[in-house]
Amino acid sequence: MAIDKIFYNKLPLLTTDKWKVGRTFGASGMLSLEFTLLMLRHNEFIDIPFGVEDKRPGKIRKVMVNAVGFGGNAISVLLSV
Repeated sequence: MAIDKIFYNKLPLLTTDKWKVGRTFGASGMLSLEFTLLMLRHNEFIDIPFGVEDKRPGKIRKVMVNAVGFGGNAISVLLSV
C-alpha cells in the first residue's frame, strides 16, 4: 500500500531475491544490496520467474531496497549510478 501511495499510477518495476535465497534472517539486507548492485553494474533488471511485467527499463539509474525484518525492523535505501 505504501508503494501505491507514493507512486500512484506510475508504479516502478518490482522484484525480489527471496525466491532465490529464502529466509536468511540477518543477511537478507546485505543480499538485497548485492542483488541491487548487480542490477546497477550490469544494467539488467532481474525479474522474478512468476511475475508478469510488460515493461522493461532502458538504463537502470536508481534502485530502492526495502529490507524488513522480524520485530518491526525496516529500512529503505536508494542507490543510484
